[in-house]
Parts: sequence; C-alpha cells; structure tokens
Amino acid sequence: MADKKVKKAQQVEEPVEVSIEQKLVALYTLQQVDSKIDEIRAYRGNLPLEIQDLEDEIAGLETRVENFKEEDKKFQTEITNQKIKIKETEALIKKYEDQQNNVRNNREYDSLTKEIEYQNLDIQLSEKKIREATAKSEAVVTKVAQAEERLAERKAVLTEKQAELDSVVEDTEKEEDALLKRSAECEQLVEDRLLVAYKRIRKNARNGLAVVGISRDACGGCFNKIPPQHQLDICTHKKIIVCEYCGRILVDKGIIEQYSE
Repeated sequence: MADKKVKKAQQVEEPVEVSIEQKLVALYTLQQVDSKIDEIRAYRGNLPLEIQDLEDEIAGLETRVENFKEEDKKFQTEITNQKIKIKETEALIKKYEDQQNNVRNNREYDSLTKEIEYQNLDIQLSEKKIREATAKSEAVVTKVAQAEERLAERKAVLTEKQAELDSVVEDTEKEEDALLKRSAECEQLVEDRLLVAYKRIRKNARNGLAVVGISRDACGGCFNKIPPQHQLDICTHKKIIVCEYCGRILVDKGIIEQYSE
C-alpha cells in the first residue's frame, strides 16, 4: 500500500519536474541563441548609428546649402534691381539736363538743378545698396563653398562607412537570419509569462544575459553568492529560481553541460 502511494506521488511529481526542466532548457537555449545574435551585432559595432548620424548631418548640410543659395538669390535680385534703378535715374537726369537747355527763366533752371541733385543722391543710395548686397552675397558664397566642401567630405565618409557595413553584413547576414529564426522558434517553447520576464531582464542587463549558471557558488551574472538551499532547488528542477540580487534566471551545471552549443 505504501509502495503504491510512493509510485502515485512519483507519477504526480514527474510531469512537474520534466515541465520545469524543459522550460529551463528552452530558456537557456534561447539565451545562447540571443547571445550569439548580440555578438554579431556587437561585431558590427556602431556602424549603423554612425551611418545614421552621417545621413542626418548630410541632410542638414544640404538644407543649409539650399538656404544659402536662396539667400544669395535675394541679394542678386537686389543688385539687379538697383542697377536697373540707376539706369532709369541716369536717363531721368539726362532728360532734366536737356530740359535745362530750354528753360525760360532761372527759377526753372534751379528747379531742374535740384531735381538732378536729388536723382544723383538716389544713384549714390542705389550704389551703396549694391555694395552692401554684393558684400553680403560674397559672404554667403563663401559659406556655400565651405558647406559644400564639408558636404562632399561627409558624403565620402558615408560611402566608406556604408561599404564597411555592407561588407560586415554580407559576412554575418545569413548567420544572423538563421539565428533570428531559431530564436523565434525557441520563444515558442517558452510560456508568455517567462518570456516577458526573460526579455525584461535582458533589456536591463548590460551584457544581455537573462539566464546564467552558477560559478563557484555565485550567480554567473552579478557574482553574488547563492545560498546552498537555493543551489539545491536549482539542481532539482522543481521550480524556476532567480537570483535574489539581480533577478536573473539560474540554471544548474547539468543543463549547461548538456545543452551548451
């Protein structure tokens, strides 16, 4: 009778133990796959971010060049308008001078003289505006040249960085795609609650490790000591144990040795 009770208890406990072990194995396998993906992306380094920064800088420089050119167009228009005005004023002065030759009295002559003086002042003002617009235009042209030089330089760097990234991606793309596919398959074997916890821990861990083993009686993630009773619980696979210091999921040496890739 006692033997039957023992056998019955074992039959009840065995599926629980297998279930927990399978979850731990799935989590540990998922961690290994994700760690390999992390290694590939680390190998690429900061190239994608550098390229994005370069593209943003280039877009900014292109906008700056266009703005400078639009600004210069306004100065050129101002210069053209003032030159036209000067020609019109000179024609008016000539007209007044011709009229002076046919005046009937001094009053008309003086009036035309004042008008000519006024038009000459107007020409001087237009010439001043032309000088100012020309100086501003030259300054803008210098800025355009500097911005275009910088733009050409950054485009050359972008081409170099993009080629470097393409080379790295070509070397690792197939491997990463295979690992991403396997990671997704491994995720299917982990229940939602554990998967959410796993991803949260990975996100907060600097090294991306959410599942770690025990090394010298300590957590393989934060290296704090694991109490003996917890170590025993980890080895028996009766429940999922997390480090009380860092929250990482802990697996025993047996799983690591059997399922390490």
